[in-house]
Amino acid sequence: MYCAFDRWEDATGAALRIFDPFAYRPALYERMVPVSLSECPALAERWPVMWRRDGLGDPELVVLRGLRADAEMPDARTQNRASLPLLVQAYPFRFRDPAQGDEIGLERAAPMRERDSGSYILDDQGNLLPGAELKVRALEAWAEDLETRTLLTEVVFRNALVERVVLPEGVAERFDLPDFFSVTPAPDDALIFSAIPREHWLLVARFLVAQRLSLYTMARLIALAGEPA
Repeated sequence: MYCAFDRWEDATGAALRIFDPFAYRPALYERMVPVSLSECPALAERWPVMWRRDGLGDPELVVLRGLRADAEMPDARTQNRASLPLLVQAYPFRFRDPAQGDEIGLERAAPMRERDSGSYILDDQGNLLPGAELKVRALEAWAEDLETRTLLTEVVFRNALVERVVLPEGVAERFDLPDFFSVTPAPDDALIFSAIPREHWLLVARFLVAQRLSLYTMARLIALAGEPA
């Protein structure tokens, strides 16, 4: 999803135009997207929400939007902007290091097709124009629970409160899928919530329920890919 980071000053100083999310490749083709805890209840109605191992071997919470790599995601063209994962809504705005939610800049990416004339990022006074503001807000919303997300991930993996998501035989190999993990059906709540600040308990509880329910949507993805569930 990300390849080349442009600093904010460089991108905004180049009179760059930005477009709606569906003008860019990730909205239609990115099958695994990192997600925040807060967006999971809505995403879980459509797609599985699970952990995978990133390039460094660290667990990363993602939504799986489709099985086929380099193929357009099922139903992609019938969705609206708000139904997309936050990082896709924000694209091409990004963090320099998504795992840290640090410096904001832009991905050096051209739209696949310019569905409209696009918009500049800043007005003459240096203020965010409406389209850019929507994208930056989505990016910031994704980062709001990053600390809690990191803490929850650390707790459940350290205490063996996750299990590998079992897929039908041959599905992972055919579609080159990594191992996915989810919290066990009956985790030790005391271990989880004792490590989470009390003000974030409801957020975590909602996520745990949403993740378990989201696993049932895997059958839909398998069916859409033309595989027996």
